[in-house]
Amino acid sequence: MTREGRYRWRTRLRRGLPWFLVDRGIAGKGTADCGAHEWYNHDGVVARCYHCEVGERSWR
Repeated sequence: MTREGRYRWRTRLRRGLPWFLVDRGIAGKGTADCGAHEWYNHDGVVARCYHCEVGERSWR
């Protein structure tokens, strides 16, 4: 897949919004698979994708 994935614009928008708006669902993560996951450590056990809710794996 190209470097510019399906939900990249939402991720860029979330970076500039205050967290209370993001928590209310403004520019939330996409519900479908983005196709180009980029991972972050969510809680020391689970890694999640920055761009979609589908992307989840163990953190190790």
